[in-house]
Amino acid sequence: MGTNTTISPEVLKIIKKSIDEAVKKSVAAIKAANEEIEAEQRNYFKETERLLYNFPALKLKVAQDEEDIKNGQLVLKRRSKDIVIISSTSGSNYDPEIDYIERRKASMERTKREIQRIERALETIQNDEYYDIIPLKYWDLLPPAEIAERLNCDERTFYRHKNRLINKLKVVLFGADAL
Repeated sequence: MGTNTTISPEVLKIIKKSIDEAVKKSVAAIKAANEEIEAEQRNYFKETERLLYNFPALKLKVAQDEEDIKNGQLVLKRRSKDIVIISSTSGSNYDPEIDYIERRKASMERTKREIQRIERALETIQNDEYYDIIPLKYWDLLPPAEIAERLNCDERTFYRHKNRLINKLKVVLFGADAL
């Protein structure tokens, strides 16, 4: 009953080569998946930093738009008479000035919602001992060495706490996708 079969060295060599190639492909796929996950996390981190850097400008834009509306200065800048505007709206009641004003107001409302979203996220870390890193770095644009000096810590401590705070903010801003 016991049949003793031997595998030729050529077949063993082919099997070994196939296994090596399969392992290499698997390792490459795992590395690629890990890099993709890390890239996504970096994107949320960078997106959070981008929001923080632009936060003062967003607030300024809303204040300017509100002032323009209050003073009646939200008007369409007239184009050259040589330029023909073809309206995609049907009907003869289309007024480009009203359309422009409505689009500006809608943009202002979206910006206000974004500001509120950032402010709510900032509230979650405002009692953190190292909260001051956020305004000093992203709004005052101070260099890391100066921020570390102001907080009586070394630069490594500054970076560690900055990253920790940004990681907290990114979850509040983007939810589970940022994990």
